[in-house]
Amino acid sequence: PDMTRKPLIGRAPMAEILKGLDFELPRGSVTGIVGESGSGKSTLGRALVRLLEPSAGSIIFDGRDITHLPEAELRPLRRNLQMIFQDPMSSLNPRRTIFSIIAAPLRQNGFGDNLKGRVAEALQRVGLPLSFASRYRHQLSGGQRQRVG
Repeated sequence: PDMTRKPLIGRAPMAEILKGLDFELPRGSVTGIVGESGSGKSTLGRALVRLLEPSAGSIIFDGRDITHLPEAELRPLRRNLQMIFQDPMSSLNPRRTIFSIIAAPLRQNGFGDNLKGRVAEALQRVGLPLSFASRYRHQLSGGQRQRVG
């Protein structure tokens, strides 16, 4: 076995991931995180949306330190945070139409009025035609799934 990666006895050594990272995202911007496998891209994304709590440093969102906020206070903030993985296939329910997938969080967050119009607007904003609303995930290309998921 590879003892340098995970010892048979005792604790695994702590790996310093994303050490010294500092960047700023302007409001409304979209940023791609690129790197080799295992470089910490997903860890960074999960930390930024606070699915993981960082062991050091801070995360400031809209002028507010959200680094150690409890889950109940994070929930409303997450409406304005989004992470899109390279292949969102597993995040899209194969039994639901694209309309249903987009409409669910709208209903859940109190935007259930005029769902058809809201879903149409969401599709338009990401460059997809309204006709995609009746499709299922397997009927979309990888890039189209990214825009939905």
